[in-house]
Amino acid sequence: RSTLSSSSAASDVYKRQEMDLSNNLDSLEELLSYKFSKRELLKLSLTHRSFSQENNEIYEFLGDSIINLCASIWLMNKNKDLSEGELSSLRSKIVSRKNLGRLAKNFKLEEFVILGNSISRKKIHQTEILGNTFESLVAAIYFDSNFENTSNWLSQVFEKYSDLMDLSLEKDSKTELQELLQKRQLPLPKYLNTSPKEGLFESSIVSEQNKHFLGKGSSIKEAEKDAAENYLKHLMKDE
Repeated sequence: RSTLSSSSAASDVYKRQEMDLSNNLDSLEELLSYKFSKRELLKLSLTHRSFSQENNEIYEFLGDSIINLCASIWLMNKNKDLSEGELSSLRSKIVSRKNLGRLAKNFKLEEFVILGNSISRKKIHQTEILGNTFESLVAAIYFDSNFENTSNWLSQVFEKYSDLMDLSLEKDSKTELQELLQKRQLPLPKYLNTSPKEGLFESSIVSEQNKHFLGKGSSIKEAEKDAAENYLKHLMKDE
């Protein structure tokens, strides 16, 4: 009896969540500046696998491909003088999970995602759910209209939020180090990463002369960049 009771309660929660979403879809479409002719596509694009077996995972797959293509078109139209490598670097920033999560937040998708009880809405920013949902949303717009409309919509989004996407071609210390080592025909760096305590990461590079260059940061990425910067400073002294 208790199992039936809990199952019924969960079903009631899901129904309330769906009703709340239906009432809010107008406001989401306003945020998106796009009105769906097939509302069920929008609803499915917002449905996480924790909520239902009918979810947005397949939409994520298609949305990822569409965003990659549309980002390429948008970048080529805006930056006709850039090389293939530079365009690829900028595109990787646009399609990164971190950036797609930022775009999702601008449309307040965290308020509209349909989640199961196993996931806390308060912790959704700590996951890849928002970026995945943005991909699904793009696929839903494609199915609701066509590629041209989807491409135009994404171009407007990229244009509007280009400042948030950090579309600079400045090289970070890891890239600079790799290029300098290649130029000098020296072995490429290998990063040994550790976390001596919670919230602190350390990364170490060992040079060909067996010298150690240590970096620290609040993430592995920051620690590796710091280590690379320290190794770069050492190499620059020899120039």
